[in-house]
Amino acid sequence: MSLLPDDLVAADVRLRDHDRYLCALYAPAAVRPGLMALFALDLEMAQVVATTSEPMVGAIRLAWWREALESLDKAKVPAQPLLQALAAHVLPAGISGAELAGLEDRWIGLIGNDDVPPEYIAGGGHLFGWAARLFGDISGSGPALGRRWAGADSEVPTPVPAPLRPLLGLARLAEGDAARARAGRPREPRGTLRRQWRMFVAIVFGR
Repeated sequence: MSLLPDDLVAADVRLRDHDRYLCALYAPAAVRPGLMALFALDLEMAQVVATTSEPMVGAIRLAWWREALESLDKAKVPAQPLLQALAAHVLPAGISGAELAGLEDRWIGLIGNDDVPPEYIAGGGHLFGWAARLFGDISGSGPALGRRWAGADSEVPTPVPAPLRPLLGLARLAEGDAARARAGRPREPRGTLRRQWRMFVAIVFGR
């Protein structure tokens, strides 16, 4: 029996980034497929950058995603699991394909570049901002959490609305990763019990 698009997308997120998969599992069931789809989209573009040796080829691959996302606003959704999941669960929240296409800006500046461009930080804010809209939150905490998660040197807004605490968990894990990097320590593997506990603390206590 073939898997449905939502199942394929969730399996992809679980394989590529267990932290984000765990974050989505903590989200309400109604929000979870859309959150998985947003994370999968960002991870797909990250994979393009990670596997590209020729900048021109990487730019072409990212451009394909931009065009495919823009087409969600005006054309029949192709038989591609991630695009189908985005159309089914993200667009109904009032997030257009054109908005999602802007995520390309987060990644294209990293192709052949070791420096982190400001668009990468801003894109993290957009990603979490869309996630917050799935939760129905318009407090502004989502973009701020996303920028912090992406590496911005800024404070996390407090208190974080309870529905957004899974996103707070990701921001806290990113803070820990940054601290380890500054100390010259190796990166902690995804999905460890310590990381799961840190996520749990953020969700339950909001800190």
